[in-house]
Amino acid sequence: MWKRQKMVFHRGRRPDESFMYKGKPLEIVVKFTYLGFVLSVQLSFTQHLEAAISKARARIGMLFAKLPIQNIPLHLVIKLFELYIAPIFHYGLILWISKCSQSSLRALDAVWTKYLKRYLGLPRYANNGVIYHITESQPLSNTLESISPHKLGGLVFPQSFAGMKLSFISDQAIPQSRFNPIPIIPTTFWTSRVITCIPATKHYRHRIMREIFDIAHLDICTNTTFHCSIDDNCRCNMCNLQAHSYHIRYCTGPLAIIQPS
Repeated sequence: MWKRQKMVFHRGRRPDESFMYKGKPLEIVVKFTYLGFVLSVQLSFTQHLEAAISKARARIGMLFAKLPIQNIPLHLVIKLFELYIAPIFHYGLILWISKCSQSSLRALDAVWTKYLKRYLGLPRYANNGVIYHITESQPLSNTLESISPHKLGGLVFPQSFAGMKLSFISDQAIPQSRFNPIPIIPTTFWTSRVITCIPATKHYRHRIMREIFDIAHLDICTNTTFHCSIDDNCRCNMCNLQAHSYHIRYCTGPLAIIQPS
C-alpha cells in the first residue's frame, strides 16, 4: 500500500477500527492492485480474473483487426491464442484458479469460445459442446486448472518449508475441471453433416459451419422467443409446418425460393 491507504483482510464484517500514520488517518480501501494482482478484503480473486478477461478481450479484438486470422488454418489460430492470449491468465495462476466465482469462470471460458466462434463465423449462441468437439479443445478453465500445479517454477521457498504442502495446491491435477465441465452436445448435432477438416478459406468455413450448426433454422423460424435449439414451438415461416432439424433443405412452401445466405 502507499502511505495514505490501508486494506484490512477479514471475513464477515470488518472490525470497526481506525489507523493513523504520523497523526493522519489512513483511508481504508476494499480493493487494491499489488504486483499485478487485484486484491479484495476476503482474498477472492474474482476481480483479478475479471480484469484479466477485459485485457484478453481487448487483445483478441486487436488480433482480428491487425492480422488476417480469418485466412489461416485452425491449428495456427489455436497456437496464436496460446502464445498471445493465454499467458495473460498464467500470471499467478495457481493462486487465483480456485478462488474465483462460478460466473467469472464462465466468463473465462467465454473468452475462448467466442474467439473460436468468431473465426468459424458462428453466432455467440452456437452450442459450446459442439465447438469443443469439432476443434478438439476444451473449456479454458479446464486447461488452466490442469497446468496450474506446474506454474511454481519462479517461486523459491525457505529450507524450513521442506516437506510441507502448500494449501493452494490440490491433491492432484484434475484434467476435467470441477468448475465448468464440457457442455453436452445436442442430439441433433449427430445427424448433421460429417466434417473431416475445417477449411482455411473464410467463405467455405463459414458456410459449412452454418450448415453443421443449423444456423439457417433461425432464419426461417417464427418462434420469437430466444432459443439455441429446436423445440416444439418452432414453426416455419415458409410452409407453417413444424421447423425441425434441416427443415429448410426440403421445404416446399411458397417462400422456399428465399434462401438465407
